[in-house]
Amino acid sequence: MKQYTRRNVLKLLGVGAVTVAGLGLVGCGGSGEGAGGAASSASEPVPASQAFAQAGVWMQYDGDEQIGKDVEIERILSFDGNGNVAVYQCDGATFGDLNGLSNEQIIELAKEQDRAVFEAGKQAAIENAAEAIQAWQQCYDTLKAEADAGTYDSMNNYGAYGIEGVPEEERAAAIEEFQIALENTKSSLDAANEGQAFNEAAEYQEPQPQPYTLALETDGSGNVAAGEEIRFPARRFSFYQIEVDDTTDLESPETRFRVLADYGWHNDAEIPESAFSAPEDSIGLYSSNYSTTQAVYDTTFGGYSGLATVVAEGHAGFTWDTTDAEGVEVD
Repeated sequence: MKQYTRRNVLKLLGVGAVTVAGLGLVGCGGSGEGAGGAASSASEPVPASQAFAQAGVWMQYDGDEQIGKDVEIERILSFDGNGNVAVYQCDGATFGDLNGLSNEQIIELAKEQDRAVFEAGKQAAIENAAEAIQAWQQCYDTLKAEADAGTYDSMNNYGAYGIEGVPEEERAAAIEEFQIALENTKSSLDAANEGQAFNEAAEYQEPQPQPYTLALETDGSGNVAAGEEIRFPARRFSFYQIEVDDTTDLESPETRFRVLADYGWHNDAEIPESAFSAPEDSIGLYSSNYSTTQAVYDTTFGGYSGLATVVAEGHAGFTWDTTDAEGVEVD
């Protein structure tokens, strides 16, 4: 599974955000501590193990960008304060959209965004499968009618269409090839209909908190931190994915049979066991000493490059853990 780094964030999954329940956002009538709780008003850089141990929300974004009102959030990560995180995918939410929201409202936004990503993926899968099913169904109906009539009009192996253009001694083999194409098209059609049924039956489920770990990379001495990342199960949505790029050849009586006989009937798309999977993912925590903060409207964000939370103005930033930090994996 591809890992998330500062320069290599999968846009599909989006940014994560973490908030502390019951604490108001800076500039939003709250306590001034921000979404990160006590760490949001720290006078010294806060190590990752302390930052994520608190209940809160963090926003994942493209680390090559400076936080701004129009910068898109890719995922929202909601930490529960007990070593778990729920990951929400985002669908166009920006840092500007968080202005004036309470912690609870950010989580509600995250839920809406996550559902929107699911529904969009489901709808796209249904539409693509429907197009493929329609094309295969038309092909099958046409070939079946020709076979039933004994004319095999789409057959054109011998420069002429139909069984009458095939030499008598080669007709048995030609009909067998036609029947194989017909059967394979039916198999593809049946598989596509089964996959489409899976897509249509898929129902959205909210992500549940899952354990996360922090992993520290050291320098050559083994005594000094050289990098750190947070690892967690990142939920992904899985649908039956099949599409026909161009139906022109399948619709044309001059090319239909040859396409189906040679390769066009193949359908090796798999039907997922579940619409939800959760492979391990990771986010690199870049900025070894401290991170800068950035105000967006009335809210100040701070964190690591590509991962931010709400902080108080003048926050000292966040840093890596030391090699003796409790609960942190060290290489």
